[in-house]
Amino acid sequence: MRKKGYIFSLVVLCLLIIAATAFYLYQKPRTSLTNIKPAFTLSARELYEAFKQDEQKANKQFLEKIILVSGTVDNVQVTDSTVSLLLTGDEMGGVNCSVKKSRHDELQIPSKGATVKVKGRCVGFLMDVNLVDAIIEK
Repeated sequence: MRKKGYIFSLVVLCLLIIAATAFYLYQKPRTSLTNIKPAFTLSARELYEAFKQDEQKANKQFLEKIILVSGTVDNVQVTDSTVSLLLTGDEMGGVNCSVKKSRHDELQIPSKGATVKVKGRCVGFLMDVNLVDAIIEK
């Protein structure tokens, strides 16, 4: 009987450690890209074409790298916490930039047709090239 209680306590302790770690990782603040120099600077059309031509080669070159992309805003979607900008690549897709809104910053949301520069971390290609943790450059 004592052995079962010991095993039960050990399982509960493991579950608490897993839950605490998950909570910490969920609450951990995202890295700001404000002072990080981009590895690549290119247009949205060039980035989209690189992935469209050879996705494996583009993944090796751009995946998890900080990229500064310039382009024309094709679509803007605003939620409570993020702004999603789609920069024109071609008629089939473009570069989707996920910009986090902050209570401390006055985020100027660009309108459709505006030309912007966005710096973000490339996470891959799924119909559009996706940049996360993005910031709009002045």
